[in-house]
Amino acid sequence: MEVTRTTRQKLMEWVRRYLPCEIAGTIGELGGAAVAYLLTGSMAAAAITATIGASAGYYATAYISAVRWSYREQSDRGVAMRIAVANLFAVRSMAIEFGPAELIDTIAVRPVAYYVGPMLFDNVVAGWVFAKLFSDIGFYAITVFSYERFNGLLAGRREASEEVDGEPVPAVAAA
Repeated sequence: MEVTRTTRQKLMEWVRRYLPCEIAGTIGELGGAAVAYLLTGSMAAAAITATIGASAGYYATAYISAVRWSYREQSDRGVAMRIAVANLFAVRSMAIEFGPAELIDTIAVRPVAYYVGPMLFDNVVAGWVFAKLFSDIGFYAITVFSYERFNGLLAGRREASEEVDGEPVPAVAAA
């Protein structure tokens, strides 16, 4: 039972951390692909635009969260220094957590999946849904590994004062 509870807690932690980013990225991804395809009729243009739209939506959301988390951690500094340091920590955090996954995803997996998916399903929308799901599985496998392995270096890192059953709990986005 304890393993199930821990697994459930980890899943909820990842959902709270990544769901807002995923929603914004999906809107940019599918919206961008649709607009590019409608304007050009080109699967290649749609694939490239989907990749750019996904990154723009996802990372804008992740960056804002990371700056907010880092800003809270710098309460002992003056406002200007607090903003500067929060932004630097946010950049470092994002590079560590998302860098490896984004490199592989953006250069190879997502554009190929968006280009090939519609051909596999003989349907643009079904192919794009497949491409999104296929790409996200690989992306999150690498991202979650980076998050778990390098958690102490990330914005919103584990705080010693926040514990549940003697285990540290990472800070997550708060409204």
